[in-house]
Amino acid sequence: MSNLKAPLILWFIATIFFAYQFILRLSVGILREDIIQKFAIDTAAFGSLAGYYYLGYAGMQIPIGIMLDKFNFRIVTAFAILLTILGTLTFVFSENWNDVLLGRFLIGAGSAAGFLTVAKVIKLFFNEKHHAAMIGFSFTFGLTGAVFGGTPMKLIFNNYGYHNGFISLALGGFLIGVIVLLVSDKKVERSMDNITNHPTVRDIIKLLFNPVILITGISGGLMVGPLEGFADVWAMPFFQHVHHLKETDAIFVASTVFLGMCVGGPVLAWLANLTKSNILVIILTGLFTLLVFAIIFYQHNLSFTFLTCLMFYLGILCCYQVLVFAFISKIAPASCASMAIAIVNCLNMSFGHFFHIFISKTIQHNWNGLTNAEGVPVYDLNTYIESLSIIPIACLLGILGFTSLAFKQYKISHH
Repeated sequence: MSNLKAPLILWFIATIFFAYQFILRLSVGILREDIIQKFAIDTAAFGSLAGYYYLGYAGMQIPIGIMLDKFNFRIVTAFAILLTILGTLTFVFSENWNDVLLGRFLIGAGSAAGFLTVAKVIKLFFNEKHHAAMIGFSFTFGLTGAVFGGTPMKLIFNNYGYHNGFISLALGGFLIGVIVLLVSDKKVERSMDNITNHPTVRDIIKLLFNPVILITGISGGLMVGPLEGFADVWAMPFFQHVHHLKETDAIFVASTVFLGMCVGGPVLAWLANLTKSNILVIILTGLFTLLVFAIIFYQHNLSFTFLTCLMFYLGILCCYQVLVFAFISKIAPASCASMAIAIVNCLNMSFGHFFHIFISKTIQHNWNGLTNAEGVPVYDLNTYIESLSIIPIACLLGILGFTSLAFKQYKISHH
């Protein structure tokens, strides 16, 4: 236990930052109507704003992955936290729309380190047989930030104003950054210094063109729609207008996805150990996700309780990502682990931007011109279903990608 003490502290700090970036990521969905009114923008422009987070996040995956493989964990994490603070302050204080987009981009860029630092610490200091479980527990703990980013943040914004809310978040980030820099341990520092096999440019190019990594990243990205396209932003207005929930109830139901994800990481890791196959469990989560969307699209006016249970279940299914990262962590050499996970995460998160742009532009294109009393556009049932149907379609393509990967692995193991 004494050998694990310092790595556990490092893992805990990295996981706190992972939770923190979820709060920042989800804040835009809660403020959708406020932002549309303040900047007099349409839904397509709002979709761009939501998507800019994912552009920053995806764009910084590989640079942060390289930095984590080459430099000290604490310095890289502190740098990433500084980016999120700068982004948060730019986002909240800007009156210019382009500056707001830049702020959102910087929040995403800094947040890119959140999961990568967790994965790096787990890879360096913990036994390989515990990797899937550790990543699962990291998701469980980290996703409490996503749960807090729903109804609790909406209450804070309503009672204290979103300017004060974001300033408090920036101060919280500063505190995490200071703690990261202050925590030091000689044994950990020596362990980090002893890792001399840093990935070369050749290694990185090899990873970038590795077919298994590419298929995993693209297929995983096609399946992120329920989380990054639906739960992050569009679930709230969908439940309000299609299932006629009150705003606070719709926010709560949408954030229940993250409660499900808190449970889902360890549950899916256990199932993968039981079946001895990460990929089989990923395929099954995709198939059950299709069933959930069939229910919410075609069974209208579902009760608050039923929708809450359904979204909790969807959250468990969204944790297939834990198995994707555990799979990549297993096949990648230790010196390139962060880089391999970064490439897969980069592909995954790029699809977040795609989903937001596609959904918002399709909604805007199909809009019949109706607005509410505040002048915010109101969309009908068919508009939502047509626009959000990209999520199950892409999910099906992702399932096919993982199925091809499973066949490929089966052939290799039986030769």
